[in-house]
This record gives sequence, C-alpha cells and structure tokens, in this order.
Amino acid sequence: MENLITFVNYSNQIPIILGMLGKENLEYQSIFDQNNFENSNIQTYFSSKLNAKIMFFKENQHFINTPNEFFNQFNKKLIFIEVLNDNGLHEKFKEIENAKKCFIWHYGEVFEKRFLDKIAEAKYDFILSGSKRPELEKDENFRLDLFLPFRYFRYFIGYYYLESLVDNIPTPKYNKNIDKLFSYVRTGTNSGWRNEFIELIDDEKIFKPKNSANDAYDLLYPKYKHFETINDYLYCNFNLVFETINYGNNDECFLTEKTYKALFFGKPVFLIAPNALLKYLKDNGFYLVNFEFQKEIETPQDLMNAFKKFIYWLKTQDKITIESAYNSFLDKSINNRKLLMNIVNDYKECENILERLLNS
Repeated sequence: MENLITFVNYSNQIPIILGMLGKENLEYQSIFDQNNFENSNIQTYFSSKLNAKIMFFKENQHFINTPNEFFNQFNKKLIFIEVLNDNGLHEKFKEIENAKKCFIWHYGEVFEKRFLDKIAEAKYDFILSGSKRPELEKDENFRLDLFLPFRYFRYFIGYYYLESLVDNIPTPKYNKNIDKLFSYVRTGTNSGWRNEFIELIDDEKIFKPKNSANDAYDLLYPKYKHFETINDYLYCNFNLVFETINYGNNDECFLTEKTYKALFFGKPVFLIAPNALLKYLKDNGFYLVNFEFQKEIETPQDLMNAFKKFIYWLKTQDKITIESAYNSFLDKSINNRKLLMNIVNDYKECENILERLLNS
C-alpha cells in the first residue's frame, strides 16, 4: 500500500515539498494543463523513495468534505495542518486512521507567541521549523532546521530556474566606477534599528541604499524583479545585507531570502544578523566579510565593532588597497554559491525525517 503525505492549502505549500525532496525526484501525477490546474481542488505528486502520494488540497473545506474512506485506503499518513484556527480541520484529522498530525513553519519568520497555546492545543505529532522558538525547543516533537527556508525560497522565489543562467555569467571583480557598498534597505517602524548602522556610514561617496519596492508595480509583480536582483546583487561591490529580525535577537533568529540571495550570487557580503546566525553560517562553511574585521563575533556588540572597523576601512583605504582586498574576498565568496547549492540539493536529511515519521 502507498503512503500519503497531505498538505491542506497549497498556495505556498508546493515549494516546501519540492525543496525538501527535489523537483527532479518527484513525479507530477495531476494533469499538466492550466485550465485543469485552476479548476482542480487537489494537486498530486508521487515520491518513489517514500512510496507516498503527496497531495495538496486547495481549500480547508474540500479536505474536510473528502470521505474518510479515501484517506484510509493509504497505509501511513502524514497530515500537515498549518491553520490553527479551523477546528474542523483538526476534528477531521481524528477520523483518519494511522495518521500523524504535522506542522511545518517554512517561512523565514518567527513563531509568534500567540501561536503557542493553539499549537499546544492542537497536539502535533511533529513540528518542523525554519525559525527558533525557545518555548518549543524542549519539545521532543520539535525539529529546528535553519536551512529549511533556503530549501523553500529556492522554488518560491524562482531561483531554481536562475541557477543555470547565473552559472554562465562571469562573476565581476571590483568595479571602481560604482559605489563601494550596496544594500537594499528599508527602515520602517519595526526595523529602525537598521538606522544604527546606516548612520555610521554617513558618506554618500561610498554608499547609496536602495529600496527594492518603490511603487505599486514592484509590490504587485515581484516575480518580474529577478533581473533587477541579478543586476544589483551580481554587479555590486560589497553587499550589505540586513536580515529581517533585530541583530540582538538570538532567541528567535531565522534566515530569509535576503541571505539566500546574497549567498546565491557569491559576492562579498557583510551580513547584519544575530550573532548566532553568523556563527551558524560560518560553522557550515560560508564566508562572510564580517569575520575579516572581527575574528570572533559572539555578541551583538562584536557585530557592531566589526561593522565600524569595516566602514572605517572603506573610508580610509586607497582604491588600490580596497580593490586588491575585495578581489581576495571575492575568491572566498564565490564558494558560497557552490556550498548553498550542495545544501539545497542534499535531500537525505529531509527524506529521512519523513521516512521516520511514516515508519515510526
């Protein structure tokens, strides 16, 4: 008998399983037709390694209305229910035989504390998260994978299709005719802490930040921004990347598409992020310019010190010195993309997680 892995709602869910198991390792079993896709309530893939159909239900109610006999024809079942406030979904789960209820948090965002009581009430058999949540880490059913968002973003933001393109673009060396430092940066109400760093630069000769969403077009049609991203990330000199969460918050840290893009394009990057994340990336072999200016970054103050040294260096060194150092940093940074691809193309850990869940 085949196993069944089910996701309820599939607007953002399909990239999860593609990232965990690999698009090339899955057989698409639904009809490949746009009209059929738009009118279908279920999309189906098949994993031969897990002997499992992977089904994505479009709507909560369609999942609830599906007869129990349909689900019970399968052997073991993993039911991923992300919606916490629909009691009907959780009641439906109780009617399905030989099933485990699972929760996956693939976003590069923190579990909000208001979720915790509902998660406890839902009694999940397994929780896989790409972001830390201190209150859940002691739970034996909780698994933290900080690279989970990278596996998701590879498909969700369409970089799966950019990989071969970028492979064929020579990586530019230092360009004296552009700013020394580039960054997409927004400093809104909840991210004013970024100003602490921006104000330390205070020199338009080396840095002019760019807001990547300037008007309604950018907000409504982000999928057309790939070539803007290639132009900005690949043809900049040093890239200053701000992670979403405050750099002092090591308890709830996570990685987002901003860091994914910086590593993907393999250019020298100074990353403003919680020091626990910086250490995590370094320990996994990634190169960050941060550590050229501060050997050990173990506190938020260490990060600030490294940044101050970096900016002072950019302001005081002559162009030849900066160019020579940059090209040396570039040789180390280029490997970031290779390492990133090795990680997102290694499906063994994710396969083992799902296999253990099915067989335990």
